[in-house]
Amino acid sequence: MFEALKKYCQERLPFTETELMAVDDYFTERRFKRKEWLLEAHRPCRYLFFIVKGSVRYFRVKADGSEITCDISLDNQWATEFISFTREAPARLSLQALEDTITYCIDRTHLYDLYKAFPRYETFGRLITEEVLQQSIDTAVSLASQKPEERFLHLMKTRAELFQRVPQKLIAHLLGISPESLSRMQKRMYNKHKSCANSR
Repeated sequence: MFEALKKYCQERLPFTETELMAVDDYFTERRFKRKEWLLEAHRPCRYLFFIVKGSVRYFRVKADGSEITCDISLDNQWATEFISFTREAPARLSLQALEDTITYCIDRTHLYDLYKAFPRYETFGRLITEEVLQQSIDTAVSLASQKPEERFLHLMKTRAELFQRVPQKLIAHLLGISPESLSRMQKRMYNKHKSCANSR
């Protein structure tokens, strides 16, 4: 059971078989239908989710009622609202399944029990936190310092699968532009690529 998570763990740290088997005792499987909530903003985030199959978007609702997608997690990635989860504080973001999604999840109490019983998982938790934090920093730096076309190319290079599985309007949110601007940009870049290919 939980083979996908055990494989993920083993790829990052040299866990023993006993340590890997502990996953069976501390994690549970939860399934979410498309558009189902994993977390609603203003409620405490009680779970850390490992996505086995599916996709989850992080978003916030603006004062005018419109939604802004801040990030998206896919297969073999984690989904949670870290500050809310660790501090038991109200969440600032909502999490929603974009597809039918299978997760393995653990609550805060069981996570700390796992850390206590198997200290190597505490190191593992720190590594995962660093990975998630680095992705958040990369996104913030990209939005602050790159032009839209540069952000688009960076996203294509680093997270190309998003373009196959996520609606265009959500991709536009991640890039900080409107869906119409994204459509024009894609057309312009396609024509540029086509022109360069024809000139060879």
